[in-house]
Amino acid sequence: MSLQKALIQNLDTGERIEVMYNPTEYTSSTRVVTAKVGSMVQFQRTESPTFTVHLFFDTYEQGIDVRTLTRKVAALQQPTVGTGEQREPPTCVFSWGGFQYTGIVTQLDQRFTMFLPSGVPVRAELTVTFQQILTARQANENAGLDNCRKLHVVRQSDRLDLIAAQQLGDPNAWQRIATLNNIDDPLAFPTPAQIGMTLIIPDRDESAEPVSPAQNGRLSRARSA
Repeated sequence: MSLQKALIQNLDTGERIEVMYNPTEYTSSTRVVTAKVGSMVQFQRTESPTFTVHLFFDTYEQGIDVRTLTRKVAALQQPTVGTGEQREPPTCVFSWGGFQYTGIVTQLDQRFTMFLPSGVPVRAELTVTFQQILTARQANENAGLDNCRKLHVVRQSDRLDLIAAQQLGDPNAWQRIATLNNIDDPLAFPTPAQIGMTLIIPDRDESAEPVSPAQNGRLSRARSA
């Protein structure tokens, strides 16, 4: 089997950068973003995964500046699409055999480890980090838009059935909101102590038992004039 060289391709310009030596390792990382609501930690989204690869360049035998090669990788951080304020970094593909990773270069660390007597660097180690480019559908899935709980700050004019209709599309779902937020007297909601509190809205497919059998059905309450 012939040796396949890893390469980085700039999809905006079509330029292909072949690595000098195949990497000995690479890493992939993901990060979850959360927010603390009271004593609870709520999932917000998953950030785009990152991919980091270590590359080695050596031009000692040729006696030339190794930066003539590393500059090509460094240039991948420069915008190549758009003008003025609407400038975008180039989309790149790192490929090696059957493996491919599409993203933008978000970080580049260069370490020069050997020099000619004149001070010209001839050996370099590069650590290149790519951030994955997501489609709109993938971004929505990572943000959990269909599954994650929403939050609602209570106002004086609020009613649980109206909140349920607005947030869940079903006014009868007020019971689930009351149960999840330990609201013992839904008919008195909101009390002065409850105004300004943050309600956790359950997932659409999450089930919850009513607070009491008497609360079954649509919530109604007389409003004072």
